Amino acid sequence: MAQIQQFQVNLFCDDVDSCLAFYTRLGLTEMFRAPSSGPVAHVEVEAAGIRIGLTSARVANELVDLGVEPADRPATELVFWCDDVDALYDQALAAGATAVVPPTDSPDGRLHYAWVRDPEAHQLKFVQNRA
Repeated sequence: MAQIQQFQVNLFCDDVDSCLAFYTRLGLTEMFRAPSSGPVAHVEVEAAGIRIGLTSARVANELVDLGVEPADRPATELVFWCDDVDALYDQALAAGATAVVPPTDSPDGRLHYAWVRDPEAHQLKFVQNRA
């Protein structure tokens, strides 16, 4: 039986450079880029052992006809567990995110969370454990 060795999420983007700038300002580290020079077709950033690929939708469709396109409304979200939701929320806004739901507590008080959208409208949720 095959075993999964690593996990990565890829987000399709119109403007890979803009998304890369956002995620690096959020504190993620660039780990891979293709091609290594010239316009970026795909770049990977990492935090907490998870990689996020930022892929040009145009290039993906030209290379292998994936039929993908960035959406103007979210269908998925990335969840970032952190130690300070308020600080990460402010950091995301300063990096170019759009506010969706400001930091708030869950009804049972166990979690503190907030939502933003990155420059390509991918939805991000920041969560802090209060318990």
